[in-house]
Amino acid sequence: MPAVSPTPQTRARQLGDVLPPLVVRAERIAATVLQGSHGLRRAGVGENFWAYRPYGFGDSAQRIDWRKSAKTDEPFIKDNEWQTVNTLWLWVNLGPRMKFMSHLATEPKQDQAQVLGLALAALSLRAHERVGLLGSQARASFGRDVLSRIAFTMTQGNDGNLPAPSALQRRSTALIISDFLEEPEALRHRLRLITESGMRGHLLQVTDPAEESLPYSGRTDFLGLDVQARFKAGKAQNLRIEYVKAFEHQRADVQAIARKLGFSFQLHHTDQSLAATVLKLYQRIGEK
Repeated sequence: MPAVSPTPQTRARQLGDVLPPLVVRAERIAATVLQGSHGLRRAGVGENFWAYRPYGFGDSAQRIDWRKSAKTDEPFIKDNEWQTVNTLWLWVNLGPRMKFMSHLATEPKQDQAQVLGLALAALSLRAHERVGLLGSQARASFGRDVLSRIAFTMTQGNDGNLPAPSALQRRSTALIISDFLEEPEALRHRLRLITESGMRGHLLQVTDPAEESLPYSGRTDFLGLDVQARFKAGKAQNLRIEYVKAFEHQRADVQAIARKLGFSFQLHHTDQSLAATVLKLYQRIGEK
């Protein structure tokens, strides 16, 4: 007999064992983070500095900040803040690479990335912010069921490629959570599209400790997660110095891209406290 696709109700019941732990864990972390008494700020008509963004089509040349622009090879606009409700657009990389977990970590990168994203979403929702998922057809919204709907969408996974923005509100905030191990130029292109849409952004890199240190010795098989590849090392320890240099160079490239496009950059190791990372990032989102 041909296979029968599960109904939405059946699929929802199957996800019942997944969603509550995700949402409850995120809510518990959010509950430990001190919230401000007002919503996140966003750019608009005001007097206080908000953020820099690249000069784009439709911007007046009078708004160019020449001091900031002189430090780069392109013009930048200086936005001021507007004390009003913000919109947070979230994207969490759930591609094959994010399934990696070494003996130095307690869970895969994707598990912590999802909890981190949901915790930030929970904090924003508590502050009456709108929250949406980049790449989703659903509009950003607020309410009691938004977090569960976001968690449900996350369980569907994605291919690990940052989607291009579409129909996003100007001067909203993008939070991108990934390991950022893709080609830097591909990342630069996608982030550039986000900044040109009028959004400001934050990058959160989730890294397994073993990805930084290569703590292996002797005969070791290395398997590709996002590509079909296999490498056998006779003495893995002999690769450590060059590997660490290459990994640090990759991160430096990502940081340089973030800095040039006006994104903040933060690092989280999967053997560290989730709450500490959420607190630091939430403060950065609200204060930058």
